[in-house]
Amino acid sequence: MKNDFGGHDNIHKDNIYGYVGQAIGFYDAPMLAGHEDTFSGNTVVMTGSNVGSETCKGDGKTKMGGNTYYTPDGTLKECGVTLQAWEQQGNDVGSKVYQWPTDEAITTMAAQKLGIK
Repeated sequence: MKNDFGGHDNIHKDNIYGYVGQAIGFYDAPMLAGHEDTFSGNTVVMTGSNVGSETCKGDGKTKMGGNTYYTPDGTLKECGVTLQAWEQQGNDVGSKVYQWPTDEAITTMAAQKLGIK
């Protein structure tokens, strides 16, 4: 998800993102209460281990949850802490992180999402 130039109310739900550096790229654009961005139910295969630059605090904090992240080493940082620590604080609840799947597993996920298999 990318957001800049004052954008808001972006909703990314139930998508598959393949081989991205990070899941979220906001550029110093805190959201207003009631205009938060949402990132939920997504599957993200990342080349790094930092979820990105989501809004981490305040009224406009990014709404996240139920995501599945894949990283080269199976670890993930979100808002400067591990996914587990971030989730324990009530954020990105229900999300999981795993080590990279095979290319075949990724294409199978995409086919299932598209109703091909």
